[in-house]
Amino acid sequence: MSSALLLGTAIALVFAPPHFALAQSDADTTENDSEITEGTETAPLVIEADGEFETATSPVEGFVATQSATATKTDTPIAETPRSMSVVGTDEINARQAGTVMDALKYSAGIQPDQFGYDTRYDWFKVRGFAQQDSGLYRDGLQLRSSGYASFRQEAYGAERIELLRGPTSVMYGQNAPGGLVNVVTKRPHENMVNEVALEAGSFDHKQGAFDVGGKLIEDGSVLYRLTGLVQDSGTQTNMVDDDRIYIAPSLKWKNDDTSLTILTHYQHDKTGSANNWLPTVGTINSAPNGSIPVDVFTGEPGFEGYERIQTSVGYEFSHDFSNDVTFRQNARYAFVYVDYKTAYGSGWSDVNAGTLKRSTLRTDQNAHAITIDNQLETRFDTASVEHTLLTGVDYQHYLYDRYAAFGSASDLNVYNPTYGGSIGTLSTWYDDDITLRQLGIYAQDQIDFDEHWTLTLGGRQDWSDEKKYDNTKNGAESSKNDQAFSGQAGLVYKTSFGLVPYLSYSESFNPVASEGSQSFDPETGQQVEIGAKYEPQSFDGLITAALYDLRRQNVTTKDPVDANRKVQTGEVRSRGFELEGTIEPFAGLVAKASYSYNDAEVTKDNDGNQGKTPAGVPAHTASLWADYTLQTGTMKGFGFNGGVRYLGNQYGDASNSFQIPATTLLDAGIHYEIDGYLLALNATNLADERWVSTCSGSNACYYGQGRTIVATVKYRW
Repeated sequence: MSSALLLGTAIALVFAPPHFALAQSDADTTENDSEITEGTETAPLVIEADGEFETATSPVEGFVATQSATATKTDTPIAETPRSMSVVGTDEINARQAGTVMDALKYSAGIQPDQFGYDTRYDWFKVRGFAQQDSGLYRDGLQLRSSGYASFRQEAYGAERIELLRGPTSVMYGQNAPGGLVNVVTKRPHENMVNEVALEAGSFDHKQGAFDVGGKLIEDGSVLYRLTGLVQDSGTQTNMVDDDRIYIAPSLKWKNDDTSLTILTHYQHDKTGSANNWLPTVGTINSAPNGSIPVDVFTGEPGFEGYERIQTSVGYEFSHDFSNDVTFRQNARYAFVYVDYKTAYGSGWSDVNAGTLKRSTLRTDQNAHAITIDNQLETRFDTASVEHTLLTGVDYQHYLYDRYAAFGSASDLNVYNPTYGGSIGTLSTWYDDDITLRQLGIYAQDQIDFDEHWTLTLGGRQDWSDEKKYDNTKNGAESSKNDQAFSGQAGLVYKTSFGLVPYLSYSESFNPVASEGSQSFDPETGQQVEIGAKYEPQSFDGLITAALYDLRRQNVTTKDPVDANRKVQTGEVRSRGFELEGTIEPFAGLVAKASYSYNDAEVTKDNDGNQGKTPAGVPAHTASLWADYTLQTGTMKGFGFNGGVRYLGNQYGDASNSFQIPATTLLDAGIHYEIDGYLLALNATNLADERWVSTCSGSNACYYGQGRTIVATVKYRW
């Protein structure tokens, strides 16, 4: 790590313009990124708890965020960022009692968070039609990659804000699929924070206790602390599957006039199982002789079931202002995850008339070590009347995976009248390997303000990545693969005087492709053109965004038309569409949020017989509407209620488009009452208890979505 740190610092300094050596005096410099920059039309939101302007990592006051660094790695107004993005703060998370990161994003445009149904193990999601769970999850701006079953999952209660960035992201973050990313900004210390303790109880014997406390460790405020944690003891909508968790996240911040150091750590221990099942279309989507398969059926074996994950991390965010115009930042983290998992799951009907399901088994034991570091030098300078915010940097990732997985079979199970204790067959090794992944990237971005209206953003990045694999199924045979790629991006915004900001952007991505046998492949690439507009009302808090996009994923592997035993990278998938999202607080007590997404996805080049088809699990239309109102006066002051509706359009259940999953409309609702520091809330998800299929991976693998779930909460804040 030390060599990467030194290399990053050196390269960042080399990239800096001559103004670094001749930094202007404080009297001559432009204001830093925590202040209002000249030419910004929209005043930043004031965070009353700190008495400071909102920053990219501070709490969101209310429901409308104004600042973010996820798209640019600089503290930039969201309305002036030439990319489509959404930010969900803690107030919104709490108002809907979102239990997971994906729950928090269910009312955002462009994302499909229920990819494999109701699942307590992983965060599965697609953005703009592309699966992002392996490479699209980030914590505090640093990637948390997954490989096999060695997958991190983030706790929503530990999030200060959850940010969704749509489209290719490689210039800022390196290798990633082209759909976008989800960045969880974790809770960290700040002055005069509101402490809380909370208790929850709800459906499926759900019980949870949580706390979030912090403040000044030293009276002058130079050292701050925060401690966030929870204990959850819960069942699930699937019989015999629990969802238990211990989470604790201590953090510490030291700061003076020009330097700050924030230490962020967490420990998480999950015990759960296979809650989503694998079920056939007959009995879920289509009628079956014995009726619909029950939503709560457990298709596994109690003696061969369990998912246990332990994950930890320790990292820091360091920042130093050399002057008001030059800031160096270094973010680093070590993370570890261990997964021990065994399960039996459905693999199609054995006898549909008898109601018996065939079953397969999985046994896996995996762990991952991840070291990530990102060095940034932000320099602000002028050339004539043009203002520049130049970001240069280098980042490095080092992942070590130890993976084992084996498959087998189990005796049939009657899903209408299950009797457990069946036989478990002999397991056959699927893979047993050790993988080392490394990536080094050098990047630069310039945000150029020509005047109070026009801002041009240009960026480029060069990446080098390599993979080494030791295959224990082949007596430790070693293979290696090296890739490199250049990615670019550009964006242009025009800031009007009445809050409307049209923009145009272009962005690229790359993502390495795993070798298959003796074949080695080039990285997949992605390119997106996006045109849109953002509008901030002048008379009340709000942000309304609209975006048109055309996104291409290239170098997709497909059959070699000459040799059916080999593959070629001539495949392409196109995703284009329209997104509309708005959050408004038109007057005190009322907040409303709406979104609509149209996605026209198509396999445009393919040798597998799917050219012209729609990729599986990509609905053309999704929409949502949610609102909350709280009384501001009278004897019932502090009482409020909310409601929401979510629409998921029909989608194909396999690559050949042989069947469709019906559209679904879901209702959510809640009531809450706040008085004398206490908050009482009752929230219901899928209020009508709709039985619905979220997606399928073929005719024998369909997944039920979340049924009606009710959670009651009591919080005390001081």
